[in-house]
Amino acid sequence: MGQHIRDYTGRSLYRFLNWDIFLAWVPVMLALLLDGVFSFYRQRRISWPLRIVSGVLVVSWLLFYPNSAYLVTDMIHPFVHYKPNGRFVHDLEFWYHLFLFVTAAVVGLGLGTYSLSSLQLLVAERYGAVRSWVFACIVLVLSSIGIYIGRFVRWNSWDVFTDPHKIWSDVVHIVGDPAELHFMLVFSSMMLVISLVGYLVMRGGMFRLQGRSSRW
Repeated sequence: MGQHIRDYTGRSLYRFLNWDIFLAWVPVMLALLLDGVFSFYRQRRISWPLRIVSGVLVVSWLLFYPNSAYLVTDMIHPFVHYKPNGRFVHDLEFWYHLFLFVTAAVVGLGLGTYSLSSLQLLVAERYGAVRSWVFACIVLVLSSIGIYIGRFVRWNSWDVFTDPHKIWSDVVHIVGDPAELHFMLVFSSMMLVISLVGYLVMRGGMFRLQGRSSRW
């Protein structure tokens, strides 16, 4: 996605965006695997190995899900890295930079909508529509906090397994610092609004296209 921008600007500042977009696809791949596992459930008797596999997939999905909407926060980079000459709003290069990250943010919200909607349907099938929406809202709240952690505390999804002591230390620091806690709550609330609105709009459009509105 960023190749044309680099060709135009002669910059290679945004190579990280390829990695961020890849991470945004990981929850989609995990959701597809879960769909396959549950399809297997419907056809055969559930065994404990499959329960373990599905549990690992769900936990992994929860840890990687914030990477999708995380792309929204990448929109800060044009303002951080771009060096304007004069009034930047009249500089075409700046708009190339900005449109790149706006496009990435929309892609991230779309990928997040697809994977969360997929799991919500699985929850609705087993526990009903109301509980599926409770599940979706909880995931969006946790994801918004996860996006704050990824952007400002700089955790990765896999740090839960590779460096749990650091995570515990950072949590204690955040909770014990009123200014940091306030910033986290406000930022996470803004991300929650963006994620929720994006999810409702994109999910509604997706279901209308598929003719599956009745499964909400």
